[in-house]
Amino acid sequence: MSGWRGSWAMAQITGMVFSTLVWVVVAGLSIPALALILAAGVAAIAARNSRAMLWWRYGAMPATDFQRGAILSATVPIPSLRGRHQPSIWIGRRLAGTQAVMPTPTDLVVSPELVSQVVNGHLANRHASVVVSQALGQSQVHDSTLVNSVDAYCLPWRVVQVLTGVAGKVARRNPIIGFSWKIRWIVFGVAAVDSCFNGRWVALMGVVLIAGLSWSTGHFQNTWLRTLHDLGAERADSEGLGPDLAEITRHGDGSALRLRTAQSAAPHHTDRTTGGGDSAARWVSRTN
Repeated sequence: MSGWRGSWAMAQITGMVFSTLVWVVVAGLSIPALALILAAGVAAIAARNSRAMLWWRYGAMPATDFQRGAILSATVPIPSLRGRHQPSIWIGRRLAGTQAVMPTPTDLVVSPELVSQVVNGHLANRHASVVVSQALGQSQVHDSTLVNSVDAYCLPWRVVQVLTGVAGKVARRNPIIGFSWKIRWIVFGVAAVDSCFNGRWVALMGVVLIAGLSWSTGHFQNTWLRTLHDLGAERADSEGLGPDLAEITRHGDGSALRLRTAQSAAPHHTDRTTGGGDSAARWVSRTN
């Protein structure tokens, strides 16, 4: 899928608008501070795949020989990662809900949990390969200079996303907050009508912009996540792992979860060659 950039660009609209406003304020306060931030951002982008930056981005450290051997053995079913194309293996402790990521086609960062599942035989080699092949399909995004540059520019928005993510967990437990979000269109409508009647056109534009972004942010983000998922699935299929991905998807239900629990209680019953589909379903869902 070569047309991912359009979907990605649409998902950056809110971040670009918000971050631009922040940088304008920073520039008004101190040009030297803005120049220093810019220089740090350029340096970080240039060195994004260095050992120090991989640690900063993913909490990644080089895998031990044992961990490296286990992961490389598990990824043998991926033809494009065999022989001299074998990637460097890193163990990442900050993968933000995913189990594997490839910041470049030659660097594979996996979670300690995934390594443990592979080593203990709870995840079949072909199913582990599905997870890694999906990460390989998405590496073109993570390795893109444009994507990393926009991510750096949108740092203020990323901070807001972290804070809203924490606040969202609280809001989901409070029905009043959830209800207030659902009726936001009424509030926007009243504000728009009031601005029109009183001739406050600048305020009206602000209301329209915020209302539009309140819808488009989630919509375009979900579209981008589906596109990212498709990139991974497309790569898994091209590596000959399409049937395994379909099997994992079918096992992502309650009965499979119960099977996974039973296998965890009795590891000696797990077959590394054919078992672990339910476990892999969990990895794939979290990876995507």
